[in-house]
Amino acid sequence: MNHPRLSKSLKRPRKMSEDPKYLTDGTLSKLAKWLRIAGYDTLVYPHEAGRDMLNLANSEKRIVLTKRRDMLERQFSGELYFVKGVDVGGQLREVISEFSLTIKIEKMFSICLKCNEKLHPVEKDEVCDRVPPYVFAGCSAYNKCPGCQRIYWEGTHRRNSLQFLKELSIYPQ
Repeated sequence: MNHPRLSKSLKRPRKMSEDPKYLTDGTLSKLAKWLRIAGYDTLVYPHEAGRDMLNLANSEKRIVLTKRRDMLERQFSGELYFVKGVDVGGQLREVISEFSLTIKIEKMFSICLKCNEKLHPVEKDEVCDRVPPYVFAGCSAYNKCPGCQRIYWEGTHRRNSLQFLKELSIYPQ
C-alpha cells in the first residue's frame, strides 16, 4: 500500500530555509553525524520516538527524519520525512536529494560531532595540553566545542570524510 506521506505524486514542494535544522530518531544517529559533518544542525532524539520528539521538533522548527513508519500516522504540523535508505551512504544521498541540500566546503566540519554545537576557533597555545604532541607539532588551526569542550583539528578524518562523500558522488562546493 502506498502511504500518502510517502507518495511522490502527492508531495507538496518543500519550502526550505538556507539552513534547515533536523531532528532524527536514535536509529539515524550515523546519518545525523554525517549531516553535522556537512555543516547541518542535526539533533538525535535520545528517547523513544513519539509525541515528545514531535513537540521538540515543532518548538525548535526542526525537520524530523525517521525510520519509523508509525511516525507517519501521527498528527504533526511540522515537516516529517521517512528515510528509506538502509545504509548511511544511501540515507545521506537521499536526504541531500530530498531537501536539495548543498554541501559547502566552508560549512563542513563546523559543528561538534558529539553534541551538535557550533565550533569556535581557538589559539594553538590554548590546546597544547589537550591534543597529542604530534598533532600540536604539525597543526596550527584548532576549533573547540563550547558545549563538550572537545578540540577539533584538520587531520586524516577530514580527508577520509571527503573521500567517503566522493565515493557517494557527493562533491562539496
